[in-house]
Amino acid sequence: MLIRFTEISPHGSHYDVRTIEGLDDLPGLVVDLLEVRCSLIRKDDTKVELQGRLKSDLTLECDRCLSPYQRQVDVALQMLFEVETDASWQVKDLEYRIPDLDTTVLDEPVIDLDDAIRQQLYLALPMKSLCSEQCKGICANCGANRNLASCGCADQCGNSPFAVLAHLKK
Repeated sequence: MLIRFTEISPHGSHYDVRTIEGLDDLPGLVVDLLEVRCSLIRKDDTKVELQGRLKSDLTLECDRCLSPYQRQVDVALQMLFEVETDASWQVKDLEYRIPDLDTTVLDEPVIDLDDAIRQQLYLALPMKSLCSEQCKGICANCGANRNLASCGCADQCGNSPFAVLAHLKK
């Protein structure tokens, strides 16, 4: 959803988003439910602030055992969109502040709300996707899910290239 700065009220425009395009790009991610309530507030002709809340029910794939599992995301949204002008570039060269890290610089005064929500959802995902901290993963030999049953391959460790080192331990 593209929103021009001129379409946004200085008092704020409210948006409820249930679906966005482009979430199929990330493998192992299925969005079961998406609920975004946000407000866009025009600060001036070159700045718009986004505030809101993103809630989602996701189905992710565990990085260890490859099984799907459910995860809920509930994050606050707060971003600043700014169209750069020549005067603002001169000021930025002189001074850089921490709040500038939350600022998205735009080429033209149009916000792609779907893209902003998608980025925030991706940032809310865990770096290491695990179904549980105790996940045992899959067997490197037979591929069985070790969370469901032990396969017995660990007892046959003689095929390991490090099996020769077991004699040094004795």
